[in-house]
Amino acid sequence: MSELKESRRVKMTKILLKESLIDLMKEKSIHTISIKDICDGADINRSTFYRHYDTQYELYDDIVQDLVFDIGEIYEQVKNDGYKATIFLTRLLEYIESKREIFLIVLSDKGNIGVGEAYTKIISNFIDTESYPELAVYVVNFIAAGMTSFLWTWLNQENRRPAAEVAMLMSSLMRHGLGRGIDNHPEKN
Repeated sequence: MSELKESRRVKMTKILLKESLIDLMKEKSIHTISIKDICDGADINRSTFYRHYDTQYELYDDIVQDLVFDIGEIYEQVKNDGYKATIFLTRLLEYIESKREIFLIVLSDKGNIGVGEAYTKIISNFIDTESYPELAVYVVNFIAAGMTSFLWTWLNQENRRPAAEVAMLMSSLMRHGLGRGIDNHPEKN
């Protein structure tokens, strides 16, 4: 069998396993999902699962790493185009909205605690911590937690505001703080 065909088969198998886990996590915590549940949902043998992953947590981490990779790609594209925070946030929110189902699971308590750590690391790449190195860990965690809550609220709204509008509000809040951030929001002016 050619390497390309094998690679496509592996890729498809991993997609089916990820989709199965995501479907299961709509109703259950990862801690209550078995390998058998995942394999049944993907219509794949357990031995095939174990060729790619050791545990359901490893599969979940692979899903999260896909998201992290995509966000990194968005950041690199924006950086190469002359980085602007609002443009990055708009593209980020558009991406998150396109993957809404997965992000609602990842940001919920159904996932693994490691997601928060990964998200905080991503956020730390976008925050100037050189101005206040001794407080950096607090600032990064504060912003990451706030953004996570912000995203959770936004994604759960049936009639969500457009990504560009929400990105402008987020950017303004990060730059100016709560009072001035809301006062500077275009809808307010």
